[in-house]
Amino acid sequence: MGAQGKIFEDPNDPLIRRASTTGHRMVLGPGEPALSEWAKEGLSLPDEKAMMEYRVKRIRSELAKADLAGILLFDPMNQMYATYSPNMQLWITHNPSRYVFLATDGPLIQFDYPNCEFLSAHNHLVDEVRPAKTFFYFVAGDRVEEQAQRFALEINDLIKTYGGTNRRLAVDVTTIAGAQALQQAGLDLVEGMKIMESARMIKSPDEIKAMRCSVETTWISCQKTFEAMEPGITENQLWATMWSEMLLRHGEWMECRLLSAGQRTNPWFQESSSNIINEGDLVAFDTDFVGPYSMMTDISRTWICGDVKPNKQQRQVHSLAVEQMHRNTELLKPGTTFYELTHNSWTPPVDEYRHYSCLFHGVGQCDEYPDIYLPDAWEEYGYDGVLLPGMVLTVEAYVGSRSGGQGVKLEDQVLITEDGHENLSNWTLDLEKFERL
Repeated sequence: MGAQGKIFEDPNDPLIRRASTTGHRMVLGPGEPALSEWAKEGLSLPDEKAMMEYRVKRIRSELAKADLAGILLFDPMNQMYATYSPNMQLWITHNPSRYVFLATDGPLIQFDYPNCEFLSAHNHLVDEVRPAKTFFYFVAGDRVEEQAQRFALEINDLIKTYGGTNRRLAVDVTTIAGAQALQQAGLDLVEGMKIMESARMIKSPDEIKAMRCSVETTWISCQKTFEAMEPGITENQLWATMWSEMLLRHGEWMECRLLSAGQRTNPWFQESSSNIINEGDLVAFDTDFVGPYSMMTDISRTWICGDVKPNKQQRQVHSLAVEQMHRNTELLKPGTTFYELTHNSWTPPVDEYRHYSCLFHGVGQCDEYPDIYLPDAWEEYGYDGVLLPGMVLTVEAYVGSRSGGQGVKLEDQVLITEDGHENLSNWTLDLEKFERL
């Protein structure tokens, strides 16, 4: 995948035409069994054209408010938001071989990996596709600075053409060589993640429809995983069930491999392994699932394995985690500040129990702004803001005794509505069953 070159593909080639239309995976859509499963639950499919238009409008609104000529996007999730055009998303996270330029008043241009111009053909808002000028060491070697300068000159020409005298360009993430080359070209660089997180924060009705489909896919995948859980299976085998069911329904990937059992549930963040799950073990997981339509469902549950009842220690930490979920979810309503969420939330005593790294966080295409810290972290890391209708947050809880025993991880995904909230993952939090509420 490292070869750098120009795009030579003929757009009139019948194979290219098919790849850009009827054969494009975004055009083909989720397919079966997802469509039938969603229809059974009465879910409406999103208008993807309207979703694309909403997103570009949101970005341009933020650019105009910040008096910026445009934005340059390397982060694959930001590119997906702007162009709805995925391409080797995970590989691109560490090999920046494609990027997007969006002018505040001008074109939307996808700079793509060689011979991939057809991947953006389904989006009527993408005005042009150009070959990316890559400048990371894998592909550029000792010519990194030279290639970065070529890249910067092209971007500078775009700013001159569509920004007029405005030299302010937002950039989300790039290498030192890229940033230096842009600055040497005379551009005034501005933090781009703030622009994108602000744009992505409020979801459109079609984005919520897409998210509901992702949530339903997660429900079915979790149900299949619950059914597959039995003594003697390994954590990896059980996690593979979750992956399989999600991919079957047009999911993209899971950001982490957070499934652990028994003593490996405390402390949290021990990743899925070859550990054998025994009868009576708690099994805890966190989906971090980038699902259909590239919308995330980020939920956690903890179950007990086998035909046994939870012991006293398991019941105790589970009860505390459930209490935290219920009490903190009730705080979610429009107008509530981040400060209030931090300081009015409830957790078990932190000197007795381990807790999760945050109380709430935003979610959309992935984990997003804001991140709501615990009170003891407010002075050093906290920042304020306000909940608005259309935001989606997850409510987090992890409880593991510092004196030992197994731990419990729970998490729900919640939409902020005009007059309160809606739990999108309205399922049981029980250790012994997994059902809709």
